[in-house]
Amino acid sequence: MKIATVAAKARQLLTIDKDDRQGNRQAAGFLTMMFCAMAVVVPDLAFAGTPWDNAADWVLGVLTGGLTRTIAIICVIACGIAAWAGKLSIDWAVKIVVGLVFVFGSATIVDAISGAVA
Repeated sequence: MKIATVAAKARQLLTIDKDDRQGNRQAAGFLTMMFCAMAVVVPDLAFAGTPWDNAADWVLGVLTGGLTRTIAIICVIACGIAAWAGKLSIDWAVKIVVGLVFVFGSATIVDAISGAVA
């Protein structure tokens, strides 16, 4: 395949048409493939520290920090008071406990999954 043919196909794939869903999927796939190829060819870009890293670390700190822990403790206290009053249903208690496990155990869960893959 010639370079001009590839460039024409890329130009065709990058045009967004609201009625052409198949073409839009092909465009998204093409862009994803090009991004992955760029990350493989230039690994410094893939592993470079970016401003997004700082923002993501800030969000992680907010969601797993002291304020969130305090709010979780208040939620558990509210569940206990509701249970004493007979107003706590089992499904709400399970939802709250599972949510707390996901929020505070997220790092351990991700480490376990990535450790199993690697």
